[in-house]
Amino acid sequence: MFKRLVAIVLQRCPVCLQGKLFRSLLSMNKTCPLCGLQFEREVGYFLNSMFAAYTVGFLVLAPSAFLLAWMDVSIAVFAIAITLETIVLWPIIFRYSRVIWLHIDQVIDPRRPE
Repeated sequence: MFKRLVAIVLQRCPVCLQGKLFRSLLSMNKTCPLCGLQFEREVGYFLNSMFAAYTVGFLVLAPSAFLLAWMDVSIAVFAIAITLETIVLWPIIFRYSRVIWLHIDQVIDPRRPE
C-alpha cells in the first residue's frame, strides 16, 4: 500500500510502480517505458479521471473560497482569485487525476503488460 501511494505521488506506472507516466507537462507516454503497459485501454478511457479531477479541484479550491468569503472580498476579487488559482493548478490537477484513475483501475481490475 505504501509503495502504491509513493508511486501515485511520483506519478509512476500502476503496474511496475516505477515507469514515468508523463513525458512533458500535459503529454502522457502511450506505454510504460519499463514494463510496457498500455496506459489508455480504449478511446475515452480517461473520462473517468474527471471524477478524480472534480474531487481534487474541490478539495484544493474550497479552502481558498472559504478564506476569501471569510475575508469578505468583493465578487470581482473572489472570481479573479479563484480563476487564477484554477488556471495555475489545472496542469497539476490534470496529471494527478489521471494518475489516481490509473491506480484505482489497476486495483479494481489488475492487468499486466501485453
